[in-house]
Amino acid sequence: MKIFKNFSLQEHNTFGIQVITDYYIQIEDRGDLNLLTEQIDFSNDKYFILGVGSNILFTNNFNGYIIQNRCSEIKVTEQNNVYSIIRADAGCIWDNFVEFCLNTGVYGAENLSGIPGTVGASAVQNIGAYGREVSEFIYKVEFFDLIEKQFKTISANDCKFTYRNSIFKNELKDRALITSVTYRFPKKNELKINYADLEIYFSTNKIEINPISIRNAVLLVRNSKLPDYKITGNAGSFFKNPIVDSIKFKHLLSIFPDLKYFPVEENKYKIAAGWMIDKCGLKGFVYENAAVHEKQALVLINKTGKATGREILELSEIVKAKVFNTFEVTLESEVIIL
Repeated sequence: MKIFKNFSLQEHNTFGIQVITDYYIQIEDRGDLNLLTEQIDFSNDKYFILGVGSNILFTNNFNGYIIQNRCSEIKVTEQNNVYSIIRADAGCIWDNFVEFCLNTGVYGAENLSGIPGTVGASAVQNIGAYGREVSEFIYKVEFFDLIEKQFKTISANDCKFTYRNSIFKNELKDRALITSVTYRFPKKNELKINYADLEIYFSTNKIEINPISIRNAVLLVRNSKLPDYKITGNAGSFFKNPIVDSIKFKHLLSIFPDLKYFPVEENKYKIAAGWMIDKCGLKGFVYENAAVHEKQALVLINKTGKATGREILELSEIVKAKVFNTFEVTLESEVIIL
């Protein structure tokens, strides 16, 4: 375990916000977790468990402990004619995990290629993209209970996965430090390209559809629409796509015939937040050192590289207010604001 005092987090959040934390702690192996409970009083001290900072907006210096799990082993634990089971440490970079799966001949996660973050965050956030959610493949999650000071394992069924949500953002928030995630991939995996951007890509390029080509397509599409955070600070999609009932949906559709939406369950519809922001004329909108990305309105950016977290937060409030005034729909931040 490594401990740093008065540590800059600028290189540890993809917005590139310059903030300082009182203490920054790196977990190097499982044994460090018992030492961690001697260092921090998790009942009283302020702390936050950080992945790579790809879904965080720091608005102030952090007066407490930032904890980062650096363990990153990946291991195939079981294979048969029906499924493959792979266990990955929580600190593993998510896209490295996807690449490992494909190189091992295990398919299913290819639609989730290119998502920044860690394996641990995949379970917290129930990450999803291009027609897939990671909860389709999660088998179980191991975590260290910071209050009871012991390792525990929870099955996927008990993780309470919903859209961009899980038990780790609710009942187990601030007490579960995820140590590993075990995924179960069926051998007979249905390839999914029933997403507009992928359908256009494959119909245009006449390329054979297989897991490798899907990964390549996803990476190309993502790179064409989303800014590279190493060049322009951002946290990907800043807002969730709101879900409305059938009454609200029909009302919106009557006013906006070009409404972009996706049926999600009976009498529920997911409305494209990026489309609404664009419809409000906010694509490319600049607020001080921050802006709405000119190609993808769902993304807020540190336009000049000098934006503060407060400026980006204020920009998000402007966007939410404009969308509500236009559609009477409340946008919810996908990014965690600290």
